[in-house]
Amino acid sequence: MLPINFGEATAPLAPPTLFNFGPLPITNSMVYGVLMAAIVLTLFALAARASQLWPKNKLAFWLESFTDLVMSMIIETFGGERKRAMRHFPLLITLFVFILACNLSGLLPGVGSITYNGSSLFRAWTTDLNSTLAMATLALLTVHVYAISEIGGRGYLRHFFSGSLKSPLTIFIGVNELLGEVLRLVTLSLRLFGVIYGGEALLVAIEVLAGNFAWAAALPIMFLEIFVALVQAYLFMMLTASYLVMSVSHGESGSEHQVKPVQAQT
Repeated sequence: MLPINFGEATAPLAPPTLFNFGPLPITNSMVYGVLMAAIVLTLFALAARASQLWPKNKLAFWLESFTDLVMSMIIETFGGERKRAMRHFPLLITLFVFILACNLSGLLPGVGSITYNGSSLFRAWTTDLNSTLAMATLALLTVHVYAISEIGGRGYLRHFFSGSLKSPLTIFIGVNELLGEVLRLVTLSLRLFGVIYGGEALLVAIEVLAGNFAWAAALPIMFLEIFVALVQAYLFMMLTASYLVMSVSHGESGSEHQVKPVQAQT
């Protein structure tokens, strides 16, 4: 057996509280999340100031190219409906960029070594289950509010209970659909948290086992974590976009079936 306790080396599941802001406890993941949000906003603000038809600033050029790439993926997800896609584009690209920045922030040197009151001052936002749960809740609340605004309250309920409400089978299927919405919340939050937190724990374990050669042993894992960070941010954004598309699909198909008989009579 190895005389190593990896649990002591890795960050605890619950982030420690650094200080209290009134009744609100401020954790190290919240501090780092706010810092990363400020950095992302600053970069995009600088790029927006330098933006023009033919950008001469490299930062503006790369950010505009990145924005165009993400926009094309979102429009394709919405079936080419640019107007509908652009309605949700600000939320989707914000989720992608912020999650990607937070995923990568835990790999920066010195993150775990800077302490405050005996605790690490910084912790990646996405290694806190509370944070990923909050983002998943925001995403799914947006999906349901959008569905109600597009197809109405009745159409929204019929999205879950599509048959006769007198049928037990319809009730059973509807309840399962509602449970599926809860599972979406769980899977969105747990997938992001588990993969990013597990990756950082793996890095710590590799470094402890490698000893003096920790830098060489951790290097390939670092590249893998960068790739995983990109994939997880992409998955969160695209799943949210897919949920937005599916949230009104039933209402649209139902409206088409209602129009066809009227056209046949005329």
